[in-house]
Amino acid sequence: MPQGMNHGDTLGAAADPTPTTFSVTATHPAAAGPDATRALWLGFDAAATAAGATHAELDRGSTAALHLQLSDRMRAMIASREWAPGTRIPSEHELMQEHGLSRGTVRRAIGALVDEGLLVQERGRGTFVSEPGFVHASGERLLSIAASLREQGKDFTTRVLDERVMPAPDDVRDQMRLAPGDDALFLRRVRVVGSEPVVCQEGWLNMVACPGIEDADFSAESAFDAVERCSKGAISSSRMRYTARRAGRDHGAYLGVPADDPVLVLEQLISLDDGTPIEWSLTWLRAGQYVTGMSTQPGSAADPFARHVPRAGFAAEKDAPLSGRIPECGQGRLSRTELELAALEIRRGTMAGSINDPAHPYHLGGSLSCAEILAALYNDVMATGVDGTPWESRDRLVMSKAHASLALYPALAQAGLLSRDDLDRGLYGPDAVVFKHPRRDVARGLETSGGSLGMGPAHACGIVLSNRRLGHGGRVFCILGDGECNEGSVWEAVELAGHLAMGELTFVVDVNKLQLDGPTADVLDAGTLAQKFVAFGCEVEEVDGHDAVAVRDALLRRSDRPRAVLCDTAKGRGISFIEGRVEWHDKTMTDEERAIATRELDEAEEAIRRG
Repeated sequence: MPQGMNHGDTLGAAADPTPTTFSVTATHPAAAGPDATRALWLGFDAAATAAGATHAELDRGSTAALHLQLSDRMRAMIASREWAPGTRIPSEHELMQEHGLSRGTVRRAIGALVDEGLLVQERGRGTFVSEPGFVHASGERLLSIAASLREQGKDFTTRVLDERVMPAPDDVRDQMRLAPGDDALFLRRVRVVGSEPVVCQEGWLNMVACPGIEDADFSAESAFDAVERCSKGAISSSRMRYTARRAGRDHGAYLGVPADDPVLVLEQLISLDDGTPIEWSLTWLRAGQYVTGMSTQPGSAADPFARHVPRAGFAAEKDAPLSGRIPECGQGRLSRTELELAALEIRRGTMAGSINDPAHPYHLGGSLSCAEILAALYNDVMATGVDGTPWESRDRLVMSKAHASLALYPALAQAGLLSRDDLDRGLYGPDAVVFKHPRRDVARGLETSGGSLGMGPAHACGIVLSNRRLGHGGRVFCILGDGECNEGSVWEAVELAGHLAMGELTFVVDVNKLQLDGPTADVLDAGTLAQKFVAFGCEVEEVDGHDAVAVRDALLRRSDRPRAVLCDTAKGRGISFIEGRVEWHDKTMTDEERAIATRELDEAEEAIRRG
C-alpha cells in the first residue's frame, strides 16, 4: 500500500483553507543539456563551478566541518563535469595531500558521496564518478516514467508485483473524490533497466472514471496510456512533491538495495483535462536517477498535498531550525548528548509556541515535563513513516495527555511531520493547523484528537486491533499524565489491553505529580501506579523521566504483553520559575519571564555541549 495511505485514516479533520501550493515547471533534459540538468539536480551552477571555484582552499575558520566542505567541493566538480561520469577521482592519499586533511576526514567526504550515489567504489581499482541514471522531466511537459525511459533509449521491462481491486481507503477516496464504497485499483510495479531495478511505482487508479482499467496488462501498457484509453479523456495535469528518504526494508527489497540506501520519492496526484483526479501514486527512484525542473510558489490554489508533506524545522526562539534529526528509527543509535539536545529543542519549541496572551493560556508545565519522552520517541524509537518505513506499518503515538500539545508539535517537527510554516500559523485563528489540544491530522502525525482526559488508552487499543485486523504491524504508544490516571476509562482500556495481550502497545505515564488543582496525591491519590498496571496484565518499568537514554531504552524494549513505562518527572522541568509550581498548569509568560526562560535554556544547551 502506498506510503502516506492507511485504511481508516483520513487526511485529518482540521482543514487548511489557504495552503501554499508547490508546483513544478521543467524543461526536458534534451533541451536543458546534460551538464545543466545534473547541476540543477545537485544544486550547483555548472557555469560558476566550472569557472575555477572548485579548487579554492578549504575554510578552516568556518563552522562547517572540513569533511562537509570537501564533499561539497567534490559535488561541485561532478556538477561542472570537471569530474565526468566514469572518471576515476584522486585517491585518498592524493586528496589528503592536496587539502592537508586526515585520512578519516577524506573518507567521510567520499563516503557521503557514495551514499548519495554520485560515486562508486570498486575494490582494487579506486573510486569513480557514477554513470547517471535516467532523467525524469517534471512540470510543463507531463511524462510517464515509461515515456521518460523510452525517450532516453533505455531498454526496460516492467514487473507487476501487486495488482488488487478493493474499496478505496479513506485518504485515497478523499484525494480522488470517490464515494464511500467505491473500488479503486492498487498497482505496484518495478521498472528494470537491463538487469537493475531503478524505479518502484505504487498507485491507486480511479476505476469509476476508468471503467475496465482492471483488465489492462500493466507489464506492457503504461498506466497513463491505460487511463486515457479507458476514460476516453486526456491526462492534463499533475501535482507533485519530491522527498528524500531511506529506502526501507520493503522498498529496498523491491529496488535491490540495502534498507539504509537513499531514495527519491515522487508523490503525484494526476488529473484528466476535465479536472477528474485519476491516479494517486508514489514513485521510488533508486539513487543515481534524477529529476529536472524549476519551481514556482504562487501561493494561491489549494495544494492537494498540503497536509501530506514530510515536514522539518520549527519556529523556535532562535533563527535556526530544530537540531533534532531522524536517525534509523527503532535502533536506539543516538548518543546521550544528541537526545538531550533534542529534548532541549522541544523545550525551546514549547516556549516559542506559547504567546503572551492572557485570553489564551497554555499548558506549559505539563508540556515541559515530557520533553525527554517525546525526544526519545520521535528521534530514536518510533518508525514514523517518513523514514522509509511503509506508511501503513508506521508506529503511532496517541497523545492522551492532550495538555502537552505544545511539546508534541516541535517533536513532530523533529520527525519531519510538521513544518516551520505549520507552527508559525499559531494555535488560534482561521489559518491554524495545530491547536491547543491535538486535532486528528494523520498526515501530520496526529493520529487522534485529544481533549477530555482518559480517552487515549481506548483509542490506542482500537488502533492495535485495527492494525491486527489489517495486518499492518507497527507499535502504538500512548502518553498519559499521572493525574489523568484518576479517570476510570483509563483502567477499562488497560484491562482490555492486558486481556488481549497487546504486546504492540506501550503506555507511557508522565508522573510529574501535579495537576490542575494541586499535588496529584492530594487531589485523588492514585496509589501505586505500578501495582495497578501489573494487576491488569502489563509489564511495568519505572525510569527517571529526565534521563533521556533511560527513557529511550525503556521504550525500545518489547514484550508479548502490554508495557507500562512510568517516567518520574518534574512539572515545568527546565525553567526554574515554572518547575514544580502548580500555577503553571495553565498560564502564559510575560516578556520578562520569557527572557529569563530563554537565557536558562541557552545555558542548559551550553552545559550539554560541554558534556
